[in-house]
Amino acid sequence: MQIIIRIIIPAIIPIALGILLSNIDKSNSIELFNNLTKEHITIRMPKAYMWVGCLDISFFATCLVLMACFPNGTATPWVWVLFCLFALLGVAIVWVTTIWKVEIFRHEDYFLLRTVTLRTRKIQYCECISFKLGANSLTLKTSMGTFHIDCKATNFEFLMAMLAQHKVKGIQ
Repeated sequence: MQIIIRIIIPAIIPIALGILLSNIDKSNSIELFNNLTKEHITIRMPKAYMWVGCLDISFFATCLVLMACFPNGTATPWVWVLFCLFALLGVAIVWVTTIWKVEIFRHEDYFLLRTVTLRTRKIQYCECISFKLGANSLTLKTSMGTFHIDCKATNFEFLMAMLAQHKVKGIQ
């Protein structure tokens, strides 16, 4: 039985991640198609991130409650701290997914960026110094600071198109 568990669990993780990423890509392409003619486009984190955050909170909060209600000696202080940190990570994922967004206007020379600290910044394209497209995120350097944007964000392609349209320099 132990051997089956040691084989199945490592096989399930990449399958689940593949399904999650496939779901994100599918919903992003539908959203992209729906926004082709719109003037105002909102870039947000994928809804799947919200589900991951909620599942994270639910799982680790349940584990914490069960450890408190049915102590068996395995819940050391480090286990409590670790489980609380993972539950807080889920809260952070839900917070970022809910709050963070970029609003793009096709016929304007600026975009609005709302950060996780609830600050909305109006960024002119002429203030954008450069951008670097990494494997998982876009790093955008502006005169106001550096911003990181997840490549899996919904409508991310519109931001890339607007940066190219306004001739913001891309760095390899």
